[in-house]
Amino acid sequence: MATQRPTVKTLAQTTGYSIATISKALRDSPVVTAETKERIREAALKAGYQANMRGVSLRAGKTFQAAVLMPVTVAEGFEWDGVEYTQILSGISQALEGSDYRISIHVIRDAEDGRLAAQRIVDAGLADGLIFSGILAEDPRIDFLVERNFPFVALGRCRKPLAYAHVDVDNDWAAYAATERLIAGGHRRIALINPDGRLSYAMDRIDGFHRAFVQAGITPCDDLIAAGGLSTRFGKESVLHLRHIPDPPTGFICVNEATTLGVLAGLAELGLAAGRDVDVIAYDDINVSAYFAPPLTTFYLPIERLGRKLGEFFLRRIAGEEPAALQELYRPDLVVRQANQQQRGTP
Repeated sequence: MATQRPTVKTLAQTTGYSIATISKALRDSPVVTAETKERIREAALKAGYQANMRGVSLRAGKTFQAAVLMPVTVAEGFEWDGVEYTQILSGISQALEGSDYRISIHVIRDAEDGRLAAQRIVDAGLADGLIFSGILAEDPRIDFLVERNFPFVALGRCRKPLAYAHVDVDNDWAAYAATERLIAGGHRRIALINPDGRLSYAMDRIDGFHRAFVQAGITPCDDLIAAGGLSTRFGKESVLHLRHIPDPPTGFICVNEATTLGVLAGLAELGLAAGRDVDVIAYDDINVSAYFAPPLTTFYLPIERLGRKLGEFFLRRIAGEEPAALQELYRPDLVVRQANQQQRGTP
């Protein structure tokens, strides 16, 4: 004989709680005590109960889907691709744990492809809100979603005065602090290994880079700003090019771990070493900079932490909170591993 699938009514019979109380407990309603929730969840687990989310969705008029736009490069041989996004997804998943929401991933190639994906999601009702990153100075996804008043959270800020939920890193300050540190160590020719110049945070980093020079009364090294893909190859190619120009850089500021690894490889190919011949300051969000040889001074901020905040803001936005209340700007921690940077001077 087939075994009947347990229902809310079954749980009510076995636990003694009302159907209404069990439904509220399984939805994590605040009107049910934590102790009661725990008892009901244990009973549900023991009985093999699974909520009929399709029915719940139809009654609530929601999909209980959090759509995440994940960019994947189409460039051949692109190293490091996707490493950071797994950490972002991990953080978002942690924040959504215990809620009714599940992540649905939509792979995109660029911001315009992302806008089309966002339009499909909104028009077809595929999700209750979106989460995405890689923000451009003028981002078509943000323009579209703000205009449609559709819930979303962005990892980054565009350069338009729009009100929307976002989590971001103070890249202006990070670039400023790194440049100031190298200037204080005697460096005057400093290279900035930067992402694609269309990205909003690339512009933020240039702003901070310039500000440090201006405050020191030194002409900014605009000729030493390298903009490109966030790959190891790009970091290496940048070093090989910049070290062969007249008056080459003696200090390097890198945008991420991949470009830093490329910078170190390029220096090694030239017979140079970080910490001896030049100084390199990294930016790290997946905790690998301590393993570079040599270990580098780093601005560190775990990207998983940003992912958790994205997930938290998503739930709060879906619950009706205003975007202006859902904005967080983080400053990374300075991890000093080469203390002599501020005494070395220009090699």
